[in-house]
Amino acid sequence: MRKDNTIWYEGSRYSVPLGTYDGTSKEVGVRVHESTLQIYDLDTGEIIAEHERSQRRGQLIQNTNHRRDRQKGIAAYLESVRRQFLDPDLASSYLKKIHRLHPRYTRDQLQLIQKTLDQASKEAADQALRYCLTNRLYRAVDFVDAVNHFSRSYEKTTPDMSNIKRVSGVDPTKWKVKPQIRDIEIYRRILGGG
Repeated sequence: MRKDNTIWYEGSRYSVPLGTYDGTSKEVGVRVHESTLQIYDLDTGEIIAEHERSQRRGQLIQNTNHRRDRQKGIAAYLESVRRQFLDPDLASSYLKKIHRLHPRYTRDQLQLIQKTLDQASKEAADQALRYCLTNRLYRAVDFVDAVNHFSRSYEKTTPDMSNIKRVSGVDPTKWKVKPQIRDIEIYRRILGGG
């Protein structure tokens, strides 16, 4: 068993559920049939995974369910993702709506949101959350698109500080010089032509 929760068989990798690798040198058994491959626990005999055999070498054969973190319940996962937003209460209403609309795919939706939060700034994520709520966009891909948009606009508005040169060779007492304050009547006379 490899650390990435896969096994190596005849030049290809086959997945097992996330969390099967437990940090020890866990060994599993493989039963090979004509077109399928079964991976089982050597101690209990329980089937861990079953895959179609790959005819080509160098492939990753993976069941999408194997990427899901089964250690967390949905409620705990919702709470964990909610706490990563600047406004957790606002995030809670958004995430609950996603769960209500996509109950079968909630875990997948949360994983994508989690991955995005790990890579984006809190400010961009917060703007994306508000945008998605305002526009009733209750899918993780919509959230990701919004985060990417706000991340790009945030990068454009952040000034490039690399070209700014420090003041040197100037008397520091001149830094505190204040401009002369004139009476407004002087400006009125100038503008009035008088």
